[in-house]
Amino acid sequence: MSFLVADIGGTKTLLALAQPGPEGWRFEHKTRLTSSDFPSAGDLIRHWLQTAMPEGRPLDGIGLALAGPVKSIDGSVRAKATNLDWPVMDEGELGRELGAPTLLINDFAAIGASLDALEPDDTVTLQPGAAESAGLRLVVGAGTGLGTCAVGPPPRSQLFAGEGGHADFAPADDWQAALAQWVRGQEGRCSREHLLSGPGIARIAAYLQQQSSDTGLAQALQEADPAAAIGALAAQRHAGALQVAERFVSIYGGQLGDLALSALPRGGVFIAGGIAPRWLQHFQTPGFLRSFRNKAPMQKLLEELPLHLIVHSEPGLLGAAVAVHRAVETVGENA
Repeated sequence: MSFLVADIGGTKTLLALAQPGPEGWRFEHKTRLTSSDFPSAGDLIRHWLQTAMPEGRPLDGIGLALAGPVKSIDGSVRAKATNLDWPVMDEGELGRELGAPTLLINDFAAIGASLDALEPDDTVTLQPGAAESAGLRLVVGAGTGLGTCAVGPPPRSQLFAGEGGHADFAPADDWQAALAQWVRGQEGRCSREHLLSGPGIARIAAYLQQQSSDTGLAQALQEADPAAAIGALAAQRHAGALQVAERFVSIYGGQLGDLALSALPRGGVFIAGGIAPRWLQHFQTPGFLRSFRNKAPMQKLLEELPLHLIVHSEPGLLGAAVAVHRAVETVGENA
């Protein structure tokens, strides 16, 4: 079986031809495209089919994971990309247009679907906890935005994608409260995503730079990708960039703890997204776990939750493949 799979983000889209096998999934013809270069998902997929897909290769299905809410309306599954000026996508219309059964899935639901296909080396354990095989699992990750998904226990592994990144940010101390007030002055409100994202790293850096007049941070903020520039500075042990990283992972840990208390994911908490693997060393500092656990009187409960960071290079593609494969098999079984 062969599937076209895509992980559509606000900045980039990854596409590949996915094939299941006895040793796991194989991905071929991987391509990275700039999402905003195309007026719609259909145009992007057709471009890939014309330029990267082997001519005459049949497709058993298409799995599209995208950053945005996916919902069923009057029997039709539709989705709207949050950070792209694309028209609403309709699953059935895309399938007819592209010539293969198509599945639309939220990008973090796709990462949730990938959990059962991850190998041991695809995650780094930050806190072993005490995993329960029948427990709920929680995926949270920062990239262009902040995504969330609850995942049921295997073998069904039901997916419940959320939009927890757009909830209001709850400061944990006076410094975070002052930061949130500063962001509200600029954006009108301060959500979790306003701070836990690539743009969020830039906001934290800008706030600190105003207080310190740090020329290194000022220069990094002028780069095309400020978050990447700040990460590079932190790797060089630049004091201001290290402070940004410390504040970012502290906020991340605190908000992750809040989300974990809401869901009680005794099957494990999984950190995903584009930032965490690149900033792994910062997540391995004591400050991150301290912020995650600092929820009196629930510290002990949070210490018992397994906490992992996903380092697989393309979990969205993997999850899109797993999800569309399941969907096609289910249709076949019910035919």
